[in-house]
Amino acid sequence: MARVASAFGGRRREPFAAAGRYGAAVPSPPRDLRLTYCGNVHAAPDLDTWLHGLHENAAPVAAHARARGRAFGIGSWWPADLAALLSTDAAAFARVRGELDRLQLPLWTMNVFPHGGFHDAVVKTAVYAPDWAHEDRLQYTRACAEVAARLAPPGAVVPLSTLPLGWRPPGASADLRLMARNLARAASAFAALEDRTGVRCVLALEPEPDCLLETCAQAAEFLDRWLFDEGGWTTVPAPLLRRHLGVCIDLCHLFVVGEDPVAALELLRRRGIAVPKVQVSSCLELRDGSRLDELLAFDEPRYLHQTAAEGGARALDLGDVRRRRAEFARAPRIRTHCHMPIYWDQPGALGSTRAQLDHTLAAWRDLPEPPLFEVETYTWSVLPAALRDRPLPELLARELDHAANLLGV
Repeated sequence: MARVASAFGGRRREPFAAAGRYGAAVPSPPRDLRLTYCGNVHAAPDLDTWLHGLHENAAPVAAHARARGRAFGIGSWWPADLAALLSTDAAAFARVRGELDRLQLPLWTMNVFPHGGFHDAVVKTAVYAPDWAHEDRLQYTRACAEVAARLAPPGAVVPLSTLPLGWRPPGASADLRLMARNLARAASAFAALEDRTGVRCVLALEPEPDCLLETCAQAAEFLDRWLFDEGGWTTVPAPLLRRHLGVCIDLCHLFVVGEDPVAALELLRRRGIAVPKVQVSSCLELRDGSRLDELLAFDEPRYLHQTAAEGGARALDLGDVRRRRAEFARAPRIRTHCHMPIYWDQPGALGSTRAQLDHTLAAWRDLPEPPLFEVETYTWSVLPAALRDRPLPELLARELDHAANLLGV
């Protein structure tokens, strides 16, 4: 089986949503709605560097949020070596707990998608390794959950977003049964962790373009078919799997592949699949293929920039778009997986999906049980200098203010 998309009827080619103006008054959600930013924006090669980022970035962002009447907890990312240290070294763990307590920064969520090296000079498809067929992926995830559950208060729900099984080049196979079995093992470990600590960790698959799971609909089909219905591991009951496994909705990813996030959330909830976290993000949008050079200016060596053109053309990265220039230049609209500041858009050929993001968050203002919202613009270091015109904490705070205004908090 080359990829899950082929097993469930192929990739969806939904039309791009139309932009529009939104602003109708709707009821506000409970004041305890959780809104934070993703810590993978900060390099964390060791504990000292991670703690420095906590002081230099998270603390001022938290102060800004509290000054506006919002609670704030961190969305953390630890590479595998740091996660292993924190799970085995009592002194290192005590340092983290002490600093979080002193700065009044509770741990709300974790990103366990990048295993390590997320700030290397070249990341690209290495971000998907190891995938869920490998024991290292399971052990890394368990280590992060162990530390998170020890840091969070009893009764807390901690979402951990992870890769959508993995990535395969075209024509390569994937052992979905083995991946499902490892996810079931993770759920079993999370259940034991909840029994011991009172903290419920939920592992959330994050669909992404060109991965084994590209859409929330595909993620739902995978979870139902390989875990909830058949059982990835016969000793793990379905209710336990549903309690500790779910889906993370990344808006940028869905905008690229053309899946409507509002409909996706409704689908997942209707099927009884947990959605513990939404990653609030926006992608690049070129509205005139003849102006392709404006999009190609965002080609850079660190991160992957999957691209989808209205009409069906797809590319794994902007370098592929450059090589197939004539094909993409005919498209009236092109979207690229490049996380842009969520408040940013501009008139003309090149902008972003801010209008779609604004519409989505406004539609979710009155959710009865809102997920955790995590702004995930990890690309600041590779964006044009004109977009980085302030210190990073100010840019992060501006993004959170934008999301908070739309969500009514």
